Parts: sequence; C-alpha cells; structure tokens
Amino acid sequence: MLRTDPVDRLLARLGQDLRATGRARRDVLREVEGDLREAVAARVSRGASEADAAEAVVAEFGDAGAVAADLSRELLADLGRRYAPASAVAAGVLIAAWVVGMTTLASLPGFRVPLEVGWMLPLSRALDVVAPMVAVAAVAGWLAIRRSGSLAALVAVAGLQLALAGVLVAGAVVMAATLPAPTGGAGILAALVALTVLLGGAMAAGAAALLVRFGAVRLAPRPARA
Repeated sequence: MLRTDPVDRLLARLGQDLRATGRARRDVLREVEGDLREAVAARVSRGASEADAAEAVVAEFGDAGAVAADLSRELLADLGRRYAPASAVAAGVLIAAWVVGMTTLASLPGFRVPLEVGWMLPLSRALDVVAPMVAVAAVAGWLAIRRSGSLAALVAVAGLQLALAGVLVAGAVVMAATLPAPTGGAGILAALVALTVLLGGAMAAGAAALLVRFGAVRLAPRPARA
C-alpha cells in the first residue's frame, strides 16, 4: 500500500463532503472504494505502476466534492422514496382513527364539547377536509420522487406531513386535557390520543429529519466541475 495513497485521500474527501447518515456513508464509501481498487488493479495488470495507476484512476473519478454533492442528493431522494409512502400510510391510519374514534365518542350519551374549547369543532371539520388532501399529496409526491428524484416534491411532502402531524398531536394533547370523556368512552379517547401522539410524533420526527438533511445537502458548497 502506498504511504500516501491517492485512493485513500479521495475517499477521505468524499466521506467528509457526503451528506448522509453513518451507515449510508459507509455503504457508499465501501462501494466506491471497491470500484476504485478494481480499476487500479486492472491498470496494474496491464503494466502500470501502482502509483501511476492510482493517480490515473483518481483523476478519472473527478472532483470528490462534486461527486459527493451528487451522491448526497441521490441518497436523499432514495430516502424520500421510502418516507413518502410510509408517511401516506401513517396519515391514512391517523385519519381513519380520528374519524372512527370521534364518531364513536360523539354517539355516546353524555358527549359534549365545553364552550371554552368550542374552537375544536371547526378545527375538526377543517381537518376532515385537509388531512385526506395531505395524504393524497404524499402519494403524489412519492410518485414524483420515484420517477425523477424530485427534491422539491420531497420537501413538499415532508413539510405537509410535519404540519399535519403537529396539528394532530397538539389537538390530541388538548383534547385529552380538556374534553370530558363520556361514559364508556374513556378507553376510546385514551387509545385515540396515544395512537395520535405515537404515530404523529414518528411522522413529525421523520419529516423534520428529512428537512434537516435537505438543508444540509442544499447548503453544502458545490465545487465547480472541470
């Protein structure tokens, strides 16, 4: 092994500039290193020295910063392809749970909404319309991400899901604190709140992580290509 191996230097720069999680970064670097080592070995087998072969392969690879920027965007788009359908399913489950849960609670004797939280009724009606639209938007965004790797679609999906999850979780917490459970409805209310907090919290965390990653990818310096 060369003391100052050009391939090692390239991989170090690539790993430094790559915007990805630890596992994804390791997988990409392992794959790139394998390709580079194979290319070096092929040149050596044709008579080139190891030093010359390594320098030539690194030169052909291109600027590590520019390649890292491209790979970071590809990895983010791939993450979006997995997140968007999962978030659409999660939104659908929450919508169904709220429709069924609230319909059941409203049908129980003694159910009422106190005047001090009367704003919950128009908000609930608005969510009945908006929430399915967000789920449909997530599916549409997933299709756009799947077809073209559109980061704009990814940001739109993550932003909508983050907003929806935040409203649902906040509404569930307020409802648990202020809405008196009718006879026989305490378990339904508790289950609805718990499901909303857990699933909505997971949606919000996933969306926030995607938006943070997008910011890191977008704000990363992009070296000019030769």
